[in-house]
Amino acid sequence: MSKNKIKVLFYTDPTAFQIFGGAEIQMLKTKEYLGRTSNQVKVKFFDMFKDKLDDYDIIHCFHLRSECLSLCKLAKKLGLKVVLSTIYWPENRKLLSLKEILHKPMLFYSNLKNFKTFTLRNLYPHKEFLEIADVVIPTSMIEAKLLSGKFKINPKKFFPVPVGVERIFSEAKPDLFVNKYRIKDFVLFVGRIERTKNVLTLLKACRDLRIQAVIIGHFNPWEHDYYMECKEIIEQSHNIHFLGFMPQYSRELVSAYAAAKVFVLPSWHEIPSLSALEAGLAGCNLVITKNGSTKEYFRDYALYVDPASQDDLKAKILEAYGSPKDGKLKQHILGNFTWERTAKETLDAYRLALKRN
Repeated sequence: MSKNKIKVLFYTDPTAFQIFGGAEIQMLKTKEYLGRTSNQVKVKFFDMFKDKLDDYDIIHCFHLRSECLSLCKLAKKLGLKVVLSTIYWPENRKLLSLKEILHKPMLFYSNLKNFKTFTLRNLYPHKEFLEIADVVIPTSMIEAKLLSGKFKINPKKFFPVPVGVERIFSEAKPDLFVNKYRIKDFVLFVGRIERTKNVLTLLKACRDLRIQAVIIGHFNPWEHDYYMECKEIIEQSHNIHFLGFMPQYSRELVSAYAAAKVFVLPSWHEIPSLSALEAGLAGCNLVITKNGSTKEYFRDYALYVDPASQDDLKAKILEAYGSPKDGKLKQHILGNFTWERTAKETLDAYRLALKRN
């Protein structure tokens, strides 16, 4: 190994790979493509039982989570550079009521000069984490501006790097899925069955429209009750097909994207959604939430929906379903959102972090 090779530890919160999703894919693919595209960096997943921090140059943490802060603070003390992929968007929830504050006094926090939110959990340690990081890597400019403004962090600390998508989806064919399930040109959802994804609203919309819909994904164990609500609607509907979890990049999942007409993701927020990138690359028409960084990625190539409006969702699904596939979104994604680009710009962020005092 070259003496000049940058040695990087990847780190995230302990529960990450127990509830697999986009953040985990981002970690895995960033590591994979850094290894593929550069001989200047060596990446390893942190093993708390074996690894010594001072054997490395950088700790790269994925997720702005309190569980990750203590190790990153220690790394900073030992002279490592801290790079933070925030994967952050604020929850759309009202301020704590007086009753909630009285029942949860340790969550109450107020700093009227800098913040407009009143929960310790939401505001701290996010600000400290952002302050100790040498470089912060959000997935979009809009995420960078939000973090800088909300937590009063110097904008120069941010180095936005877009996420990518595997080219295999551009070559997807519908045959495997159509032959197995005898369904084509349907509305597709791929993701976790959880409140953030707003699946219940999607199911109600599809039930009312009576358009064939396919749901692929697994439930969040923290939200079992929500999953049961969704399951009840699915069982009562003849046009909604729940296929459960399909492994990432499996032939069946890739084929499902190609067989669908419309991909719908009415989440309360997305930053920006790897499954939407995969669906767009496979040729689907997109209906996606307006909240988050989605417009920065998909521009005028998608329809944007208000997640709070079931009527808006139904109208946008019908509009997308009645529109032909034109391939413009596919070309936009291929030209801008590849893992090769993610790896190259992540390496640039590492170089920048190493230059900073």
